[in-house]
Order: sequence, then structure tokens, then C-alpha cells
Amino acid sequence: MIQLTHVSTRYTSKKVKKQSLWIPEHHLTFIQGLSGSGKSTLLYKLGLISRDQKYHYKYQNQDIMTLSSRQQAKLRRYTIGYVFQDYGLLENMSVAECLKYYCYLSGKSFDEDAMKVLLDKVHLDCHFNQKVKTLSGGEKQRLAIACALLKEPEILILDEPTSALDEINERDIFQLLKDLLKTENCTIIVASHSYLVEEYADCIYEMNEQGIVLKKECEDQPMSHVQKIMQPRIKFLLYYLKQSFHNERLMNILMVIVLALGSLGTLVIQKSIDQALMDVDDKMRRISDFQMMIESQDVSQKLGVYRDASPLPQELIENIQEFSGVKKVYPYFDLSVQVGEQTVPVYPLYPENHLEGKLFQTIQDNRHLYPSYHSLYQFINDNNEYHFSHFIFDSEVTVNQEVPVSGIMAIGMNVAYESSLDYMLMDYSDMQAMALRAGVEPVKSAYVIFCDNIDALNELEDYIVKKYENIYINDQFQDNILLINTKNETIRMYTMEKYITMILFALIFVYMCYWSLKRREKELTILKANGVMFDEFIFILNMDQVLKMFLSFICVLILSWIIQIQSLEMIAILSFIYGLSLLCSILLSCVMVKNLSPEKIFRN
Repeated sequence: MIQLTHVSTRYTSKKVKKQSLWIPEHHLTFIQGLSGSGKSTLLYKLGLISRDQKYHYKYQNQDIMTLSSRQQAKLRRYTIGYVFQDYGLLENMSVAECLKYYCYLSGKSFDEDAMKVLLDKVHLDCHFNQKVKTLSGGEKQRLAIACALLKEPEILILDEPTSALDEINERDIFQLLKDLLKTENCTIIVASHSYLVEEYADCIYEMNEQGIVLKKECEDQPMSHVQKIMQPRIKFLLYYLKQSFHNERLMNILMVIVLALGSLGTLVIQKSIDQALMDVDDKMRRISDFQMMIESQDVSQKLGVYRDASPLPQELIENIQEFSGVKKVYPYFDLSVQVGEQTVPVYPLYPENHLEGKLFQTIQDNRHLYPSYHSLYQFINDNNEYHFSHFIFDSEVTVNQEVPVSGIMAIGMNVAYESSLDYMLMDYSDMQAMALRAGVEPVKSAYVIFCDNIDALNELEDYIVKKYENIYINDQFQDNILLINTKNETIRMYTMEKYITMILFALIFVYMCYWSLKRREKELTILKANGVMFDEFIFILNMDQVLKMFLSFICVLILSWIIQIQSLEMIAILSFIYGLSLLCSILLSCVMVKNLSPEKIFRN
């Protein structure tokens, strides 16, 4: 006996008080009533696919409403067969595919001979390869009944199975249901407003303004119940994925293309970023030497005090030499030159120092001595001299050696060692050779450091500031802020484009996922009515997306290899795009599955 109590129904939008009904086992029970009287709503409750849980449902003396959602899904899967008013068939399948689909859904193997017997049982004569959409209404109804019988249900529910049929086909269906009671161990419940009900029904309930009224009753014939073991669904899940991929070919191809284009576009932008950064670094290398000078804190800006200042810690120099990104560390020489009555400082010109764009005049290609333009150029013209010879180390050791002038520094060009425009630059190798002949060693209180790039220079400066005290850092050899801002602005501009592209295509992909799910909403609802569980939905829906992502990934790898846009960030970029798309897909599928409502879908 099936018992439903405390059932609230509506009749022509008017709420009716709570009702009860008892359905005898192994009989054909009809629910009669006009359109809108609540017949389908009552069947949804009997089929456990109603969102309304405020009623009592007893079957085999068990309170069904106290069961968990998984236990109720198990009942829908193995115990309850449901035939919807519009048949609930997948129109783009063949008859064989449809039967195989429901076989796997019920955890059974597909046997062609057994299927022929089943089709004969429901009086359906058609070819296995015939498409469902080519069947007549009566044939579709018979096929829907056959699909429901595949699970060998104890309760078979049919919602208006003859509403679209003529009287001859209507009688055939009713007689078929009557005959099934002789061969099947099941209880059949049918909603219908047909006047032929009286001829075939064992029990009749009518839904009217008074509620659920018993018009014809019969004695209960308790059936033998077999405990069904829950079968693994992997065969169905894989078959569903195969069918879904085949039946939604165009949509799947579009989604693969969209994801591939988004990924490829992002990789192209990343390649542009890498190239732009290389161009920026190259430009920086042309205009900047990535140079700094470190001194003891007690070194004065006046000449001749480097010897007397505190030496820099040897540990510091060793650590700097091992620091990542440091190109070269040079000892410093304190040198000046006598020019008439004036003593002019001479600073080292290292191999890493660039002179492009810094010279007023080039005299020779070999790098030796470069006086500043200020006053010294006038001195050279007046005396017609292109060399200097009176040099002084540490303000006390004089060296008389002619050093030729290789060029004149540009007008107004100063150096980072000091702000004065009176200075000279001497090639460091010449300076070393001169110091060696004079027996002079580099000072211990100052060193000059060159790095590979601006980032390494900044990291080294931060390291020295944090680790050591009483160290003066001169980083005015280049405009660090300008260089960093130039690089950061380039990165920021391209990175924004990259993330906009990634997010845009991911959103398009997710929207297409949503559109695909909406197109399959009826199909998913049928699955829910047949006991597919939440975790199984999430698996099949997202494995579907994973397959598309995999195909897209392969396409991207091939295309990126063809057009040569591989980069170190490629895996990270693709992981972000596919990860974001998959996460959104999972969240979307969770929301969609949670909101699946057979009542809403099949009423529409």
C-alpha cells in the first residue's frame, strides 16, 4: 500500500485543505481531474521529484520523507519509473541509443535481443536505428514506457500518457498498461482526464474542488519486494559523456575554439610583454650603466680623505661579489690632475660605462681621457694640447705621465661622483696601470659596483641597507625611479591587457557553459527524476568541460609551437585560464543542479 497524507493541493488556483490517499499495490490506479486540478503535482510527490516536502509518504511501511536525499534518489533510480507527459525522451537519439541510455542509467547491460522482447511487450514495432524524433506520438509513448520498464520498477507513474493521442491509440496504451500488470511486479499510477478511464481502472481518484475524492476502490494486493543493490554508474556516466559530446558537437566545437582563442590571445600578449620588457631592458642598458658606489660613512666629499676613512668590511665586499645579479665590483682610486692653477678630480671610466650621447666631441676611438666641457675645452683650444700629464693619487703621490684626450664631455654633462662640472674621466685600465707604476693601491673605503639590471641594483641596495650600518650608497649614476617607473608602466599596461583577455574569454566560456546547461535543462531534469545524484551530476557536467579544456589545451600547444610563442609563463597562464574556467563551471553546475525543478521544467 502506498500512502500519501497531509497533501496540500490547489484546484484552479484555490488552495484545498490537506488531503490523503491510499493506492493499492499491483493495481492500475487513475488520478482524474480537469487541467489545472493538480494531477501532475500529485504525481511529482509520488515520484519524489517535488520540491514540496511538507507531506507524509509511506511505502512498505517506511516513512519515505525521513530518508536522506541519496536514499530518495536510490528509490527514484531503482523503485520508481516515471513517464512524463511529453515522454521524457532525447529526440536526437536513435531508439537503440535511447534504450542503451536507460539501461546504463538503471545499472543494467544492454542486450539487443532482450530489447526486442521489451519492445514487443509494449507493442512497439520500429527499427533500432530509427531516430526518436521520427516516431509518432503513440510510438514515443510506448518507447517511454519501455524505457521506464527497463529498471523493473515497483511503482510506474505516467503523467497524461494519452493526452496527445486519438481514441484508438489511447485504448491501446490503457490496454497495454492493463496487460503489464499481468507480467510485471509493479503498481501503475496514471494521471488522465480521459473518459475511458472507467473501463480500465482498478482504482480511481478524482481531484476537484472538494479535494482528492475516491471514486472507485479495490483491495490491496501486496507484492513481493526484492531488495535491489545499488549498481556502479561509471558505465552510464561514460556513455552519457560520449552522447553529450556527440549530440552537442557544434556547441562543443565553439567552446573549444573560444577557450583556445582566449588562451592563445593571452600567450600572444605575454609574448608581447616579454618582448616589451626586453626592449625596455635594452633601452635601459643603453641609457643606464646600473652602477652604484659604496663608501664608508666618514668619507668626505673633499678630495684626499679616502685613505684616512674607515675601510669597508671585507665580508661586505665578498657578499656583494656573490650577490645574484652583480656583474662586477671594482676597487676605487682617488685621483686628480693639475690643470694650470686648478686641481681637477679624475674619475674612473669603467668598461661597463657607456659614452653614447654624452660627448661633445670625439677625438679618437681608443678610450683614455675625457675632460668635461666646462672651462677645460677652452684650455685645450688655447694651449693646443690634447693630453694631460700631471696626475696626483691620494692628494700626495704625483705621477708625470702623458695621457691623451679621447674626447670632450657634452656641455652641462655632470657625473654622479659630485655635482661640479669640472672633472675628467679616465679609462679604468689606464688608471690601474698608472697606479701600478706609482706603487699606489686602491682605497679601502670605497668600491664601485655594476649590476645586470635595475631590479638587481635595487635588491642589492636594499640588502646593504638592511644588513650593514655606516655605509653610504651613491646610486645617482642613473635615475632609478624613472627607470623603474618606465619598466613598471610597461608591465602594468600589458598585464592589464593580459588579465582582461583571460577573464573575458573565461567569462565567455562560462556563459557558453551556462547556455549549454540551459539547453540541456530538460535532459538533466529527466536524469534527476531517474535518481542521478548530485555528485554524479557534478562529475558528468564538469568532466564534459574538462574534455573540452583538454582539447583546447592540445590546440593551444600545437598553435603556440607553430607561431613560436612559447614562454616560461605559458604553463602558469594556461593553468590560470583553465583553472578559472573550471572553477566557474563547477560553481555554475552546482547552482544549476541545485535549482533543477521537474515541476517547473515539465510544466513549461
